[in-house]
Amino acid sequence: MNGKEDKDCLFLENILDKLYEFDDGPQQQVQREQTGPAIRPASNVEVVTFQDPRKKPRIKQKPPSEKKPITEEKESDQPEELSLEKARLEVHRFGITGYKKEQQRVFEQDRAVMLGARPPKKEYTNYKMLQQQIKDKKQKAREEVQPELKKKKKTSNPRDKKKRVSSGSGSGSGSGSRSGPSGQVGRFKNGMLILSSKEIQNIKGNKKRK
Repeated sequence: MNGKEDKDCLFLENILDKLYEFDDGPQQQVQREQTGPAIRPASNVEVVTFQDPRKKPRIKQKPPSEKKPITEEKESDQPEELSLEKARLEVHRFGITGYKKEQQRVFEQDRAVMLGARPPKKEYTNYKMLQQQIKDKKQKAREEVQPELKKKKKTSNPRDKKKRVSSGSGSGSGSGSRSGPSGQVGRFKNGMLILSSKEIQNIKGNKKRK
């Protein structure tokens, strides 16, 4: 009997407890929150992160606001390049003004070819005309060289003149030793000393006597 009474008492107490919890539920929850688990202090443990070298690091994307000034700078650089090209053209035109119209056209053609234009076709000339032009050029070159040679002959050394005079007197004396008053042997011809066979024998005989 005592065991049954104890069970009945426990059952009633449980029911009463539930009723009290229903009435005082919010207050008990507040108290539980206030008397909840204590805040644990932060631990001084160092955190180490491992990075795999095989993986490429992620590049942080810049916000779109930073890209706008770059495009503005590029747009600002383009007018400077255009202004430089215009300045070059103006300088080239100004430099050509001192020449004749024909020369100006030639310079303008060269500039167009430099910029990428097709060069003009060469004018074809006849073969006989080319030969005649080459002959004329050679003749002009000879005419320019001849007066210079004449000047050089006039300004030659006076010693050459004396040798020529002495050789002329020796040649007019006869077929003997052909030695002039100055003792010169042989005769000069075109700047060369010409000796006869007799003169060569006389020179050899004189050397043997000595």
